[in-house]
Amino acid sequence: MTVITKISYDLLMLSQRRSTGELVITLKDAPFSQWRLYFYFGRLVYADSDTHPVRRWKRAFQQHCPECYQSGWLSTVQSSRPIWGADVLEQAVQQGRITTTQAKAAIQSVVQEVVFGFVGHARLDTEWNPGLEVPQQAAFLSIAQVIHEAQQLREQWRNSGFDQLQALLPNFTPEMVPVITDPKKLTLVVPAEISVKLMKLMQGQRTFWDVAIQMKRSLPEVLRSILPLMNQGLISLKELPDLPNPFIREEDEERTLLQVSPSQPAASAAAAAPTAPVKKGVIACVDDSPMIGEQVREILEPFGYEVRSITNPLQGIATLLQDKPDLIFLDLVMPNTNGYELCTFLRKTSAFQSIPIVILTGHDGVIDRMRAKMSGASDFMSKPPDAIKVLQIIEKHLGMAAEAKASGSLSPA
Repeated sequence: MTVITKISYDLLMLSQRRSTGELVITLKDAPFSQWRLYFYFGRLVYADSDTHPVRRWKRAFQQHCPECYQSGWLSTVQSSRPIWGADVLEQAVQQGRITTTQAKAAIQSVVQEVVFGFVGHARLDTEWNPGLEVPQQAAFLSIAQVIHEAQQLREQWRNSGFDQLQALLPNFTPEMVPVITDPKKLTLVVPAEISVKLMKLMQGQRTFWDVAIQMKRSLPEVLRSILPLMNQGLISLKELPDLPNPFIREEDEERTLLQVSPSQPAASAAAAAPTAPVKKGVIACVDDSPMIGEQVREILEPFGYEVRSITNPLQGIATLLQDKPDLIFLDLVMPNTNGYELCTFLRKTSAFQSIPIVILTGHDGVIDRMRAKMSGASDFMSKPPDAIKVLQIIEKHLGMAAEAKASGSLSPA
């Protein structure tokens, strides 16, 4: 009897005996790696694991309950229950924020990821903890269907190139994060439209699970499509710590932030801590629209740049003097002033005479470019910010400075 067949048998027995409690599945080679399945009268109602529980829950909730997620309701919710994910979903249903159907869809996504995590392992132990109270009892899943779907997905994952990749990275999992390492070379290898999408998706903050949802493709399809780019060294992988849990009780905060199980050694806890990226410089974005500043931040921060967004240009002069940015993106049309006048003023100030200033505008014409050059601007870029063009501007004007500060690499920190 294979390990997964044995677990399937255990699950079937729990269903037939109408058991209530927690089934803990542990990896023998790494006993701190645990997956937990929760049952209510023999029905599978929730699942969890020690890897990315908050990211996984947030991903499922955002995907299946988008209106509630965007409403800000989650910021008002608290849970003191050990199985907080099921508890928050139950609260959302009881308060009429989401439907039972939405809750079940979110639970199904969570359970699928959890089960996918252990069906590929050959050395597993199980432990049954009876009588545990489970907050969510209305939405339940078919055990046989969950196991079958997870096995199918795992098989497709293997066939998409997983074995080839795992030979190079034995600890590779879908919780890892793909990151573009050479944006300039990427544009030469794939069409511009695809490279822009990849740049936005793979900036160092989205796991393979996240990318699959954003691309509306299955996990194996995502791996198969980007594996050639990984083999060319254009995409690297990194680990990402879990998000802080916003719902937990204060006394549990330290343990949950680290996402360490009671049996996990301290060395693993230290390894889970985020690594601060190497800072390559400060970029200022002067634009009355906070959205533009946020877009520039999303593009550049994964590559090690700090971005200062300034929405009031006149009051922002003091901020510019204090931060001494390495490059300034400057909007052309703003209330009370315009980019040409502000650029001319900055160029007359000794602190900004040698700093690259890039004019941002929605109108890219010859006359505009001439006026920008006459006002002392270093370059000109159309709005909204395009990831590839922003990085090309940075490389063009800060390449040598970045080389002196951080080995001249535009690859993510």
